[in-house]
Amino acid sequence: MIDLAAAKAHCRVDHDEDDAAIAAMIAAASDHLASIGVDMQAEPVPPAVDHAVLMLVGHFYEHREAVSDLKTAAVAIGVDRLVHPYREVHL
Repeated sequence: MIDLAAAKAHCRVDHDEDDAAIAAMIAAASDHLASIGVDMQAEPVPPAVDHAVLMLVGHFYEHREAVSDLKTAAVAIGVDRLVHPYREVHL
């Protein structure tokens, strides 16, 4: 499981003002992965799943609003590819 320090390091945040928001983003990322069938209670959590959480937290941190004028694109080997082997149901 990703902790606050790891998420802050991934997002390159060196202040405490966003700690509550980043903690909520970790929870949201973990909840999202659990909702698509990834076992977030596994011991240990596979490194690919931890990295998927970090990628989602980074995305949530950079894109805090539902809409943006910026063009965004999916990363070639993104979250879906990282967690696919760990999903309970493979589609």
